[in-house]
Amino acid sequence: MSTAIRTAFVLCAGWGERLQPLTNQLPKPLVPICGLPLCEFALARLAAAGVERMVINTHHLPDQFLRLFPEYPQPSQYAGVPVFFRHEPVLLDTAGGLKNVEDLLLPGPVLVHNGDILAELDLAALLAAHVHSGALCTLALRSKGGPLQVGFDVASGRVTDIRGELGSGDPRFLYTGVCVVAPELLSRLPRGRVVSFVPVWLEALRAGQAVAGVVLDQGEWRDIGNLGEYLRIHADLASGEVRLVPPPTAPPDWPSWRMPGSRVAPDAELSGWNWLGPGCEVGPGARVGQSVLWAGSKVLAHAAVANSVVREGMLAEGRIEGSAV
Repeated sequence: MSTAIRTAFVLCAGWGERLQPLTNQLPKPLVPICGLPLCEFALARLAAAGVERMVINTHHLPDQFLRLFPEYPQPSQYAGVPVFFRHEPVLLDTAGGLKNVEDLLLPGPVLVHNGDILAELDLAALLAAHVHSGALCTLALRSKGGPLQVGFDVASGRVTDIRGELGSGDPRFLYTGVCVVAPELLSRLPRGRVVSFVPVWLEALRAGQAVAGVVLDQGEWRDIGNLGEYLRIHADLASGEVRLVPPPTAPPDWPSWRMPGSRVAPDAELSGWNWLGPGCEVGPGARVGQSVLWAGSKVLAHAAVANSVVREGMLAEGRIEGSAV
């Protein structure tokens, strides 16, 4: 039996409220990691996994996807894989969003991947586990790294609980935001309704139907959910603690910490790691440390910026620490 999956659905329609104010300017999946849109890391891995089509849903600031896909909202390509878009005027959540793109899916199971996580999971192992399980859905799990809300029986490979709703005593695992959905489950989803996967999985479990899982602890996984996590992934990339496989659009020296066109005054002081975007400016006498300056941002003369983000086109003045401008 083939482990190939033809379609990937990439969830890019959320608000990203925990990452505000960065997401006031960009949808969370487009927030840059050393200059590359966050969702690109998922798209690159899905393309490398051999999917034949990717489908992306949008909601918040949809026109910003033109940065990555100049053809948006018309069909496009990424790494040679056709990409289709579906805008959600009203957010439909995870399961509702999948049902809303049903007409864009190729036959067979669907690989669902959150577009706002940074993950280097073994997708081949996930697909193989799904084929072996014959389950309605197979969840990619981790033993740590976030809220442990999925009860899982490792011996059987079966999910036994979600959020403690069923009272299972099995060990708890993290759901990574990546799963494989069988056509049988997709056919049960209500059309045009706001619904997450959680009640759908719980309904299946209560009915004695199989929801499977596989623990994938190897490879990087990050939920870039708030400003602290956003700065931390940059710090870990700078220190070498984290090494990511860059998307095919990345420059050869990625991650480069000072992009072409960035300007730093001779008497400005840079300390620790910093990512300086193209066209950004650090003015005379300014001090910048362990911060991310997006393209076209400016740190004005004698300003002090530490552990912060200066967004595209924004001006930083005075003292800024542990925040975003």
